[in-house]
Amino acid sequence: MEKLEVELFKQQYEAFNFKTQFGAAIAGLQGGKTFVGSLWAGKKINEFPEGVGVIGAPSYKILNQSTLLKFFSQFPSLKPFHKEQKGEIQLPTGGTVFIRSFDQPFGVEGITADWIWLDEAGQMQRNAWTVSRGRVARTGGQVFMTTTPYDLGWLYQDFYLPWQRGIDPAYSVFNWRSIDNPHFPKDYFEAERKRLTPEEFSRRYEGLFTKLEGLVYDLPQDQIIDPIPLEKLNIKDIILGLDFGFHNPAAAVILVITADNLVYVVNDDLYTSGLTQDELEDRLRELRLKIPFAYVYPDPAEPDRIASMKKRGIWVSTVDKNVELGINTVRELIRKKQFFVFNTCRNVLDEINSYHYDPNKLKEEPVKDKDHAMDAIRYALYNHNPKPAPLLDLRVTGGVKPFFPGIG
Repeated sequence: MEKLEVELFKQQYEAFNFKTQFGAAIAGLQGGKTFVGSLWAGKKINEFPEGVGVIGAPSYKILNQSTLLKFFSQFPSLKPFHKEQKGEIQLPTGGTVFIRSFDQPFGVEGITADWIWLDEAGQMQRNAWTVSRGRVARTGGQVFMTTTPYDLGWLYQDFYLPWQRGIDPAYSVFNWRSIDNPHFPKDYFEAERKRLTPEEFSRRYEGLFTKLEGLVYDLPQDQIIDPIPLEKLNIKDIILGLDFGFHNPAAAVILVITADNLVYVVNDDLYTSGLTQDELEDRLRELRLKIPFAYVYPDPAEPDRIASMKKRGIWVSTVDKNVELGINTVRELIRKKQFFVFNTCRNVLDEINSYHYDPNKLKEEPVKDKDHAMDAIRYALYNHNPKPAPLLDLRVTGGVKPFFPGIG
């Protein structure tokens, strides 16, 4: 039997022994969160020697270079039981630990787990959290997340805030700074404090949630609102923006435009990977029965898919994909307080809090990551411009050029 004696510092020890069903260790870089996560996974293997566990990370790169490296450094006797091709650790006691990259969270569907460890959970998509909760629904097993805070997305909105406000007693959060790890160099900590902006330093080394620098849209909190029944809105148009996807999610966002030119983001339920074109069109038709949108603005880079939609009676508008002008359209609406997001539109809120410009490029260009709903909104709002009535009711026939007095 492998014997391991480890001394944890206070915050690590509290996280290691969390009692609720769902726990999160949110800490600064090199704060020892992956270390405590690997020890917790080892504890769970002991508790469920014939059971099922899951170790997950946002990508195979992080799995192999960090998560599993740390885990097997603590438990080298389990390394020979790692079947890399299958993505499993087949325990000699009869249990199984599934090793999964959560860049495709639905790869965990079908697993009934006794425990789950999600390393760097803040880099995962929202549906990684949704799927993980479902995998322990029958067993009541624990889910432990270890991460640095990256943005104000789902981890902040759906986990940290409910814990902070005491809304959900099933949640625990343990927060610490890099420097709380006694092995982290204090001089480096202070040098980084001087080098970085206060917001970036707080995220990276204090384990605190702050807004990303260079956000494309700075949406004020008072423009994130409780849903309003549609019959209470003075609706002028209901439109839908669509970003196609398969490996990445297909994203459809429904927006209501009122007679006084306010824009409400009211629905983002269709945000799904792996949909065929037929399945996507079926979902759109179902969605239209629920919320009767009249205009669809899709990504113009997929002409075959657009043609298919037209054949099936989904009226599709022409789209100009100009990124800069589209962003400016949305920004102006936000600035004028004409743009509101229902707080039920979690996918939009996740993206809007992480959609930022690439600091390594001279030209302002958003990072192409987690931007599917943002693209859908841009397609819809920049291109939706029903033509106003002409100023002059002018009809010209024949070959005679019209003459305007005072013009020539």
